Amino acid sequence: MKKSTKIAISVLGAAFFTEELYRHIFCRKGSKLFSLFSNSKGHTEPYYEYKKMEIEKFKQVPCERYTINSERGEELSGFYYPNGSNGKKIVFIIHGYRSEHIDTACTFYDYYKSRGIDMFCCDHTAHGESEGHFVGLDYFESQDCLRWIEWLKEKFGDDTEIILHGFSMGGATVLQMSGKCPDNVKFIVSDSGYMDTQTSIKNQVGIMYQPMRLLNKIVAGYDLNDIDVKESLSKSTKPILFVHGLDDKLVPFEAGQKLYDMYTGEKDCLFTEGTKHVETIYTYPDEYAQKLDSFIEKYM
Repeated sequence: MKKSTKIAISVLGAAFFTEELYRHIFCRKGSKLFSLFSNSKGHTEPYYEYKKMEIEKFKQVPCERYTINSERGEELSGFYYPNGSNGKKIVFIIHGYRSEHIDTACTFYDYYKSRGIDMFCCDHTAHGESEGHFVGLDYFESQDCLRWIEWLKEKFGDDTEIILHGFSMGGATVLQMSGKCPDNVKFIVSDSGYMDTQTSIKNQVGIMYQPMRLLNKIVAGYDLNDIDVKESLSKSTKPILFVHGLDDKLVPFEAGQKLYDMYTGEKDCLFTEGTKHVETIYTYPDEYAQKLDSFIEKYM
C-alpha cells in the first residue's frame, strides 16, 4: 500500500472517530458505535428498582404541559404539577445530561407535595419532549431556564417564590444561573454539580478535547471553555445548598467540595458517605429533607 494511501486512510479514520465521539457526547441521537462500548450502569440494582418504582408513580400524577421557544428557535417543553400553592411557591426541578424531567422530578415529588410546594420541570434542549439537536452542557440550558423563570413570573405573578433544584449537569446549570436570577428565586440546591465543562469533558476524552472543542464551536456555536460557574457564583447573593456523594464516580466529590469552599454567600452542605451520583435522596432521605426544610423555613 502506498504511503499516501495509508495517510489518507489514517486521516479518514481519525475524522470518523472524532465525529462519532462528538455525536456520542453532544448530539441528541448519540453514536451507535460508542453506545456499544459505553456502560450506562452507574448505580446499584436496588437504586434502579427504586427509580423505576418512583417513575411509575410519578407518571400517574396530573400535570399541565406548556411550551416556550428558545433563543435558537427550538420549542421547549415544560411541565407544571400543582400541589396547592396556586403557583405562589414553586420548585423548579432541573434535570441532568442524557436525562429528562420525569427521571429526576419523580424522586422529589412526594417531598415537595407534602410541603405544599408546586413543582415545575422542563425538558432541556435535545432532551425528552423538547426540540433541539445539541446538548449545551449548561450553556444553552442556563439561558433556557432563565426564560422559563420569566415565564413562571408572567403566569403566576411577580410575587411567586421559586426554588431552583438542579442535578448533575442541572446542578451546574443552577449555579450558572445563580448570579443572574431575579429576586423571585429564594434559594438554590445544587446536587452533584460541577465547576466547569472543560474539566469534565477532558476527563472523558483526554487529548481529544481540543478537536471536540473546535468541532463544537463550528457545529453548535459555543465554546466549551466558556462554561464555567465561577464567575456567576462570584456575583451570586442566593443561599445555596450543595449536595454531593462521597462515592460519586461520574462527578467526583472533590468538585462539590471545591464549589462549597469557593462560594462566599450563605450556604450549607450535605456530603454523604456511601453515596454515588445523585443518589443522596435515596441513601439519606431524612437528612436531605431536614436540610431542605431548614432552607424553606429560613428563606421562603
